[in-house]
Amino acid sequence: MALRVKDDAVQLEAIIGTNSAQTVAEGTVTIPSSMLAADRIVKVTAIPHIKEKWVEEDRVNVEGVIAVTLVYTGRSNTGQAYYGNLEIADGVPFSHFVDIPGVLPNMQSQCDANILDLQSTVRSDGRTVDLDLVLEISATARESQELTLVTDAMVSAPDKLKVAKDTLRIEDLIGEGTAQAELREMIPLSSGSTPILRLLELQGQFRIAEKRVAVDRGIISGTMSYKAICAAVNGDTGEEQVLVYRWDNISRVELSAEIPGSRSGMIAYPQIAPPVISGRLLNEGQMLAVEGVLAAVVKVVQPRDVTVVTELSSEGDLEVGVRREVIRIQQLGDTAVKDIYVDGTVELSESRPPLERLLDMEAKAAITSASVVGGRALVTGYVDLGATYVGRADDFSQPVYHVTWSNAGILETSISVPIASALAGADVVADVTIQDVRAELLSRETIGFHVTATVSCRLQQTISKEVVAEAVDLRKFKGRSPTYTCVTLQPDDTLWKLATKYRTSIESLLEGNPVLAEAVTAGDLPSVGGKLFITKSGISSLV
Repeated sequence: MALRVKDDAVQLEAIIGTNSAQTVAEGTVTIPSSMLAADRIVKVTAIPHIKEKWVEEDRVNVEGVIAVTLVYTGRSNTGQAYYGNLEIADGVPFSHFVDIPGVLPNMQSQCDANILDLQSTVRSDGRTVDLDLVLEISATARESQELTLVTDAMVSAPDKLKVAKDTLRIEDLIGEGTAQAELREMIPLSSGSTPILRLLELQGQFRIAEKRVAVDRGIISGTMSYKAICAAVNGDTGEEQVLVYRWDNISRVELSAEIPGSRSGMIAYPQIAPPVISGRLLNEGQMLAVEGVLAAVVKVVQPRDVTVVTELSSEGDLEVGVRREVIRIQQLGDTAVKDIYVDGTVELSESRPPLERLLDMEAKAAITSASVVGGRALVTGYVDLGATYVGRADDFSQPVYHVTWSNAGILETSISVPIASALAGADVVADVTIQDVRAELLSRETIGFHVTATVSCRLQQTISKEVVAEAVDLRKFKGRSPTYTCVTLQPDDTLWKLATKYRTSIESLLEGNPVLAEAVTAGDLPSVGGKLFITKSGISSLV
């Protein structure tokens, strides 16, 4: 009886490489003549947005813009202190590349950009601000393969097969889609008797609460938090002052990406872009209207254990043709999560005015290294801090300053990863998210801080494995070979199977069957039931 083969279609992703590169971006922004000039920059917020990425041989190219928000202080026409702001969505362009050996133009990439350092200088005209930024651009290149793999083979007695198998734990890629949600909020401002004059800065943060998969959709839900810096009038002195408002987890947002083939039980992996938001004051500064967009790319995968045939041969009279293929497989462990706490103190430099009152404290964190030791992932990194505060002044005014500290705290933790023994030599992919920042004024020069963060890590390993992609029994002829053979196409036929089964070559098949050549050029074989002719002249010794 003929050879019977079982196969399975999968779509695999394998990481070709990950790398990062630093680049410098320089730009100039101008305060319009319709606005008051600046004496001093209080704070600069810069958010990079990647607009385009493309892959070339051995590198990933990235282009984008940096959205810039300036908060500055100057003097009004009456000589009083004035706090103004300037928002430029495309303030500073950037373009750079990340070297990843082995990457090819047909592969996919995932990129991110972060600001490592930022310096601003106001020119003597009070309207031109020079910006110098250091960015770190990270990129991961992936190769996607749609494969049909042989999972088992059998024949009836008396023929025998020698079959070797292996079981692989994979994530079958179902698909990828984009999602977008509109952000619209009407938030009351509790200012008491203090009139709010203008909005200086508005930030938004999305926190993921749930990732789930439904029929043909990948869904990410979470909450939005906002922070607003406003200029107000001091009721006692009549001078302008700065107020900071926070609204944590104020609204629920759902991102839904259409991904055909998705269903419950699968896993969604999102990449969330920084929210693009704007705000305006309403009702004489009593309400804050927020508008914006939150976007994400969502990938859905199905974890599976797939049995593949690695060796296949005949032990009897049956002759079997085998096509082997080397595939790249991403071996992945489960994601482990742990909350950590970073405590410490920071000191003002001598060039900064002493602290009178702390207005706001913010933090960001980064992972510098991750490794596996004895079944645990060891993760280290750092925490950067920034503080906005009212400085102590001899004239009883309330000047506002912003100061930053790089590497203000050390992040260290270990997380149990039970599958570490099975993935010997695997890399650790770790990430950290700031959940909360608490601060207290210890003295005029010292701030105590308490940062709560969540660290997640996962083992991953890309392996190459040779497997059996196709197998077919070779056609035998009794006596002399026929001048030609008429073949009826079957559902599982491929060019390789036809050529191998009838001991010819793919080139001879295409040459002798113009209709077949046209169909293959169009991307498929002719319909099932179609006829092919294999001539004797096309017969070769190919096995």
